[in-house]
Amino acid sequence: MEENNGAPRTGWERYVADAAPQGALGTVRIAALLRIVAAHNAAGMKLNEIARLAGLEQSTAHRIVTALHSVGFLAREENGRRYHLGPLLFELFTTAFPHFNPVEICEPAMTALASRMGDTVYLSVRNGLDSLCVARREGSFPIRTCTVEVGQRRPLGVGAGSLAILSALPDTEARLIIEQCAPRYPDFGMTAQNVIDGIARMRENGHIYQEAVTSSDVMAVSLPITGRTGHPYGALSITATASRMTPEHARETIDAMHKEIAAIQDRISDLGYV
Repeated sequence: MEENNGAPRTGWERYVADAAPQGALGTVRIAALLRIVAAHNAAGMKLNEIARLAGLEQSTAHRIVTALHSVGFLAREENGRRYHLGPLLFELFTTAFPHFNPVEICEPAMTALASRMGDTVYLSVRNGLDSLCVARREGSFPIRTCTVEVGQRRPLGVGAGSLAILSALPDTEARLIIEQCAPRYPDFGMTAQNVIDGIARMRENGHIYQEAVTSSDVMAVSLPITGRTGHPYGALSITATASRMTPEHARETIDAMHKEIAAIQDRISDLGYV
């Protein structure tokens, strides 16, 4: 752990310190608070929980949260003390991304891959600290390998697509996510070190090629979908039986995925997103 005036710096406190350009600490701190609430948006968060995760004094957190609530970035439950993301964020999102539907954008590529390779294709996107499977296309190969259901979520780093998304994030953010998700990894037979090692392999090889989380008899390959800035919009994954997804078949699959992801990235760019 890093030290901050003699005190250990952990979690989001470290993220703020590492990510903030000179003179922009307040801006990055606000972004961090919004990310914290976003990661726990379903249940909402109390002020003391936000302050603890952000590494802030209660009074400082109260001042920032009150300001964010006053302008609509955060909303507070009427009969409780929990905060959620506010309506202004939704308004800004719908203005910035009026036509950004990842399933619609990726559907032609997924259909083409399922048809060409004959295997099962998945689209995953980030949702807070989780990855979410939002679409699946099944190929013509007689043995189906449906290892993830549409709508299923996993901690970032668990599963090929989830790991591909996490690997495409900046190191500081990826480390923070792993730290936050570490208590959940054992539920999937994994540790934080397994995820760290997976990221290292992804960055060395340029792709994910590993056993499926749910079965050692199934292999998965995955690549992130990124914009011009490197921001990961999601990931495509393809699974097949281990006997079918040989290294040779995996290389052919990855080559086909690169081609289709390039088309997706062109579509994202044509829509005006970066």
